[in-house]
This record gives sequence, C-alpha cells and structure tokens, in this order.
Amino acid sequence: MHRFLPIGTALVLAIAAVAAPARADDVPFLIRFSGNVHGLAAGAPVDIQGIRIGTVRSVGLDVGADGSSFVVPVAIDLNPALFPMPASSRRPTTTEETYAAADTLVRRGLRARVGTTELMGGHPLVTLSFIPGQPLVGLDRSGPVPVLPTAPSARDALVERLQPLLDKLADVPVDQMFAQLLAAATAMKELATGPELREALTETKAAAAQLRAVVQGLGPRADTLFDSLNQTVRNANKTVDRAGQTLATLDLQVGDRSPLLAELRGLLRELQGAARSLRLMAEYLERNPNALLTGKSDNRR
Repeated sequence: MHRFLPIGTALVLAIAAVAAPARADDVPFLIRFSGNVHGLAAGAPVDIQGIRIGTVRSVGLDVGADGSSFVVPVAIDLNPALFPMPASSRRPTTTEETYAAADTLVRRGLRARVGTTELMGGHPLVTLSFIPGQPLVGLDRSGPVPVLPTAPSARDALVERLQPLLDKLADVPVDQMFAQLLAAATAMKELATGPELREALTETKAAAAQLRAVVQGLGPRADTLFDSLNQTVRNANKTVDRAGQTLATLDLQVGDRSPLLAELRGLLRELQGAARSLRLMAEYLERNPNALLTGKSDNRR
C-alpha cells in the first residue's frame, strides 16, 4: 500500500506494511535505516546471536531531512524477558527498565543492522550486535518511541570497502588489455603450430637418436671410456695444480727480494771487479812490457 503525504512543500513516500501482532508486554523501538534493507518486511525476526528477541512490526519509507535521500523507518517490538543484560544486572520487567537497559548497551556499542537468515541469501531480518569502534552515543529518546542507532550491514560494509577497488577497475582499459591478451594468444598459437618449432623438435629428436646410437655402439666399453675420461680430467687437474705450485716457487726464488737474486747480484759485482782488475793489468803491461820479467817497480806505472 502506497501513501503520499505532504511535508511542507515536499512529498514523502511511505510504504507501510501490514502490522505484525505484538505481545501485550512487548516494548516498542524505532530504527531508521539509511541504506538498503534488502526486502525487510513486517513479521521478520529481530535477533541477537541467532536468538530471536523480537519482531519487526512495520517498515516504511521516508524522504530524509536533507530532501535528497531516503530513510527506512522500521518499528520493532522487543520481549523484555529475552532482553540480554550483564550478569550483575537484573533483567528488565517494565518498559522503562527495558529502555534503561537498552541505553546501557547502546553506550557500549550495540547497533542495529539488516542481516539475513542464512550466510548467502535467505530472508532479511534485523540483528542487534556490538560493533567495535562506534561513537559513544546513547539511546535517542527525543521522540515518543526511542530510536536505536544503526550500523551498515555486513554486505554494505563489504561493498564500501571494495568500492575503491571497483572504482579503480572501472578505469582499467579492459578493451586494450583484452586485445593484448588476444594478440599474445595468437602469437603463442602461431609459434606452437609454426614450422620453426617443428624443425627444432625434429633436430632435437635426431640428435637424441644419434646420441642413443653412439651409447649403444659403445656397449660395455662405455663405462671404461667414461672412467678413462674422468681419470684424464683428474690427472689434468693435478698437473695444473703442480704447475701452479712451481710457478709460485719460481716467483718466490726470482722475485725482487729473493735470496737467489741477491746472490746473483753479488756475483755480478765480483765479476765486474775482476774485469776491472784485468783491464788495469792489461793497460800496465802495454805500457811496461818488461814487467813480466823484472816485476813491477814502485816508481813505474
């Protein structure tokens, strides 16, 4: 049933469902949802942790105070006998005690949300639960019926968290990415079916066959041949090691500060001195040939 009611110059669209019968001792509350209620209707359960503590009495639809949004007022009735309380508190028995208990829980983070009877799908319902990180507020008792504060449903909260990612995905050039993917797939198909790959596979197969034939031709001699090759490699490694040690020793012996080089330098100095003495004696005999017979005198040079 649709009703159009004027508020000032604005029109308010209200959808009133058939009111569900209430118990005589049920306590009324009002909830104003600003998001999607996913088909919530009168008669739906109100629960906490899967335990039903009340019933949705009516669901309406109003224009928000800003004139550009909608609000869904949901009237519920709670059973005071099922209303949860801390262990140190007495369970409420009257309407005022129920409102006082609700105010205490609201200040601790109790919020109303729209849920479903099943994890995926199911019928919509109203759930009351503690939501961490909520602002410190109390039960709104400014109107004739107290108003419970709300929190986004789990589905709406997930959509809100995913919205930035969805916005980024909306800007992705999907057509260009699909064209590049299609081009890459085409290139891979051409490579797989092209003659180059077939020729490479044929050559590889032929080489493998030749290698297999060589190994089969060696027969029992293959192990002996491999052992000989391994021994040759080991001997070559030993020869290289000995050559390296010899070079190191030679470098030590003929280095700038080696003993051998020092002895060679001393020998050269002695040879130079002997050569100088022989040269002086030859020059003296050239000037005094009789010195071989008479000997060297003190006054003749």
